[in-house]
Amino acid sequence: METYPVSLALFDFIPTLAFLTGAFYLVRTGVLCRGKPCGRMVMAGGLLVFLGGFFKATWKLLYTTGVADIQWMSQGQFVLSSIGFLGLFIAVLYMVRSKQKAAPGGSVLAMAAWKIPFLFVMTVTSLGAEGILAYMAFKRKAPLAAAGFIVGVLGLLAMGAMASAEQNLSMQWIEEGINTLGQLGFMTGCILLYQDFKAAGCETPAGD
Repeated sequence: METYPVSLALFDFIPTLAFLTGAFYLVRTGVLCRGKPCGRMVMAGGLLVFLGGFFKATWKLLYTTGVADIQWMSQGQFVLSSIGFLGLFIAVLYMVRSKQKAAPGGSVLAMAAWKIPFLFVMTVTSLGAEGILAYMAFKRKAPLAAAGFIVGVLGLLAMGAMASAEQNLSMQWIEEGINTLGQLGFMTGCILLYQDFKAAGCETPAGD
């Protein structure tokens, strides 16, 4: 089995931090338009997803440097991220439904059996949340924000498609690059969407 280089382990922190930055602006958007309860829901979900990715990246760094092999830090990502994305999905759905008064709202990897339900929830809710955010951005005529979320969705789909591929070192670098690009898209979308809400208010522009 190939060992991870330290450079790959450190690179794994970049998408995690990009997601955290995006989640920060999504919290502010939730507070701006739906109040503190919605913001707290986004914050709770975002922190769980962040912790899942952060623990996984930390495990990889510790494992690579020969310090320790703490398996709960690696495996816990499935539990934390699935619950976190579920929270984000509910909060984002609440945000978009509240703004659509007149228009209807428009979302296997071989592994231990216990991971499969968490992977399913994580995949469906993460795709659903980013899909709804892209829809929201399009409705508000913020195409650059929508493009960011679309990049995030494409990153998620690409990661899923590559999950069953042989996990060699080259594939790990490719997956980390795709994950980073997807999370940077999410971060950009969240920042631009927040700026749009802050400048134009919470009402969705009429007539589309």
